Amino acid sequence: MPKKYFYLIIIIFSIGIHAHDYTPIELSQNKKSLSNEIYAKLENEHYLRNIDKTNFNQNYVLAIFENLDKRKNLFTADEFNKYINDSNKVGDNDFDIELAYKLINLYFNRLIEFSQFQIELIKNDDFDFDKDEYLDIFFEDNQWVSSYGELEELWRLETKNDLLIAKTSDLSSSEPNSDLEKRYMNRIRRIQQQKEEDIFTIAMNALSNQFDPHSSYLSPRSAEDFDVNMSLKLIGIGALLSVDDDYTKIISLVPGGPAEKSGKIKPEDRISKIRQSNSKKFVDVVGWRIDEVVGLIRGEVGTEVEIEFISFNSDTDTTKLVTLKREEIKLEDRAAKSEIIEIDNNKIGIIDLPSFYIDFAGYQNNNKDYRSSSKDIKKILIDFNDSDVDAIVLDLRNNGGGALIEASKIIGLFVADGPTVQVKQKRGFIRPYGDNKAVQEWKKPMLVLVNRYSASASEIVAGAIQDYRRGIVVGQRTFGKGTVQSLENLSEGQIKITESKYYRVNGMSTQNKGVIPDIELPITWDINTVGESSYPTALAWDEIRPYRHFKFKTNDGLINRVKNQFEYRLNDEPNLNYLKKVRNRYDLNKNKKFLSLNMEEREVQKELRKDWLLSIENQRRKELGLETFISYKELEESNEDDDTNNNSINLENDFQLIESTNIMNDFLNLSKISITSSIN
Repeated sequence: MPKKYFYLIIIIFSIGIHAHDYTPIELSQNKKSLSNEIYAKLENEHYLRNIDKTNFNQNYVLAIFENLDKRKNLFTADEFNKYINDSNKVGDNDFDIELAYKLINLYFNRLIEFSQFQIELIKNDDFDFDKDEYLDIFFEDNQWVSSYGELEELWRLETKNDLLIAKTSDLSSSEPNSDLEKRYMNRIRRIQQQKEEDIFTIAMNALSNQFDPHSSYLSPRSAEDFDVNMSLKLIGIGALLSVDDDYTKIISLVPGGPAEKSGKIKPEDRISKIRQSNSKKFVDVVGWRIDEVVGLIRGEVGTEVEIEFISFNSDTDTTKLVTLKREEIKLEDRAAKSEIIEIDNNKIGIIDLPSFYIDFAGYQNNNKDYRSSSKDIKKILIDFNDSDVDAIVLDLRNNGGGALIEASKIIGLFVADGPTVQVKQKRGFIRPYGDNKAVQEWKKPMLVLVNRYSASASEIVAGAIQDYRRGIVVGQRTFGKGTVQSLENLSEGQIKITESKYYRVNGMSTQNKGVIPDIELPITWDINTVGESSYPTALAWDEIRPYRHFKFKTNDGLINRVKNQFEYRLNDEPNLNYLKKVRNRYDLNKNKKFLSLNMEEREVQKELRKDWLLSIENQRRKELGLETFISYKELEESNEDDDTNNNSINLENDFQLIESTNIMNDFLNLSKISITSSIN
């Protein structure tokens, strides 16, 4: 960078920075006492009662750094080293919340400086988009820079990238500079609205996460929101949100909600803009407080909201758009769905179970007509038996869990005898858990379909089916959440603490490793980027003594032949080939270190990506005998029209579900061959 230009930046920055000051928030005595209360709760009530306290405060401060400055663009190496050195002045069995407050205050002050710096750059608009410059986007292996001047250079490149995205986006506005200036001003406004509760929450979640990633502090306001999210009736789009840098990120989708039914927006996607149905303009929400974003998303039942977002597994920062109709999400919307299909004269029943739901009020009041997932699935299985269905596919993809009692009852419909899971308490006591009154409703072949977002109760079901050798598990390695949390009241707010751990009947934990499928289906992204194993403080995998249990008589030779059939089809089947091609491209780009800031190069890259997507889609369609698309726009419009019907299972473009039915069909056909051969 030319020195003249560098000094110009310094001058511009120094003129404008003081227009927006940040007032540090001091630690109150009340919050200091509350922090000690939380720490005592974690020490005494957490599953890991003897957590290693070596360098505890240093790790605590390091976690705050990593959480607040993932991109390493807000602190210098000297600042980092100073706080780490200061953290070592505290004993192994203690933490320094005052130091945490100082660091968090420095972070917000620096964020305002960064924002003001960006505003001045945008106002001057002296960017050269013909110049070959590059932004480091693979920051996981980066270190904090050595000087404030290097920070400013990072800020310049990031601002240039923001403007380039705004100028080249398919959904770009006519005033990208103005939009970005508003975004940066919003960030400053959000910071200046910080209260001690916000600072305290950051500090306490960093503290509780030292024990494990699922223990957390809930402020009185957060506890109220948590209760709303856990209720059976929700109004909105059905998405749980959190903050990731300046973006509001999708954490999970409520089964049966508008977001989940759209099939377009996924966990880890980042929201950039929101537009109401009665407005012509999008509102840029990057840098907004999360409660403000939630306020824009929520609204009257039946009204629409448009959300612009960046897909988490995209190899570019290209934005996408989804239109969602706000609904009251009821238990019925989350209910199991079923469908019967026929392949080679084999009837295969499909059950889509989005969550393990139960009407707790009805259950506790002994209401015989209460609704639950196990009762609904029992009815489906009875119908399948009456319809002479030969085998079933139980779809647990994206099922984040739910009521343990329901998971146990559902397993009992397939495995009548034996426990469902083992539960180990924090004091080491282990007890089996299962439905003692279970009646095996389904006695024919079955397959369980899972993915990386199948968690908790879903993993218990998949693991039990695998351990009892009751069926085939297909898909991807599951999430790996094998822990149980409880909510405990504090003098202010609540704390969610991990109190116990799940173990399969074979003695192995689902924690961290998840359930490994018998047959792994291709997927378009790297599952290691999400899931329990991606959390630095996730509890380790371990195992206990297996619980004595029987196993169904399964022909290993038959299973191996089914796997061989799948492997053969993997190299030939158009849908599977499509998934492999998308995944190969993802692997080539996932570790891309630098992003070009040359406008022409970015535009070329974007068009090449569109051409490639159109090419592989048309190749897939041609091999399947389907009509091809003339243009990428036609492909996009087709995807927009492909809305999921909540009352039925959509097999048309669900390649993994299609392949699961093929695997089950292979099993049935090979079983007939095997039986015939044995008779002969």
